[in-house]
This record gives sequence, structure tokens and C-alpha cells, in this order.
Amino acid sequence: MSDAGSGSQELVLPSEYETLERVDEILLGCSRFNALDEKTQNEVALAMIEAVTNAVVHGNRLDKSKQVTVTCDWDPDEIRISVHDEGEGFDESCVWDPTDAEHCMKCSGRGVFIMRATMDDVEFEMSKETGTTVRMRKRTSGAGGGSGGEG
Repeated sequence: MSDAGSGSQELVLPSEYETLERVDEILLGCSRFNALDEKTQNEVALAMIEAVTNAVVHGNRLDKSKQVTVTCDWDPDEIRISVHDEGEGFDESCVWDPTDAEHCMKCSGRGVFIMRATMDDVEFEMSKETGTTVRMRKRTSGAGGGSGGEG
């Protein structure tokens, strides 16, 4: 890990529910995250929790032989989070809008929506052979923290 100005941290996690409790480890170890205002911290944490949950539960289907790799990179201007699973991916066009009245009372299906609502950029890279990676980026307002994004 580098100084508070820039750095990187990576965790390789098993695909089990207990993994979700460890997501805070990577965020708390990210010195840039700790310098952000509370609103931005909450947005980044929520997006990361959703991404890891999707990787463990939907991507790797709780298969303990598969792993999830979480990487957090930061510099004074932004935090970049990457979550990679070993699953087959999904069809983005089939992700429904949880704000639609037909779907609003369903118990799942909000993860991608939440990631996109809280982060500035969210991209998916999917391969049936190598797995799925979600890359998220949150702009910050420099050394003093603060949310630089619209959300």
C-alpha cells in the first residue's frame, strides 16, 4: 500500500456468505477512502458490497472452489474498484429496472441499479471462459474528500 495520495489493495475471497463480512476490510485499508466525506464513503461502500454480493451469489453461485478478487486503486482524484468472479456472466439487457412498479417489491435485482446510482462509472466485462469483472469509478474532490459525482 502507498501513501494516502495513491495506492492499491487487493483481496482474494472465497465464494461464501461469510466473504460479504470482509468487504469492509479492503475499504478500511484504503487510506483514500478514509479521507472521503461520509456520503461518498457510504456510496462507495454500498456499490462495493453489491458488486461482491453479485459475484459471490450470482457469478460464482456460492461455489467454494471459485474465488472473487476485489481490487481498490486510488489517487487524489478518484477511487477505482474492480470485482472479478469466475462465473459465466449475464445479459445486461435482462437486468430489470427495480423502480418499475412491476418489480419494485421484489426481494432481489437491485445490485446493478445501486452500483450505477452511487458510482460515476460502472462497466462490465464478461467472458464465459474467464469470468465477469465489474469496474467502478468514483470521482472525489481531491485531498479534502467529498463527492465529485452527480450521485
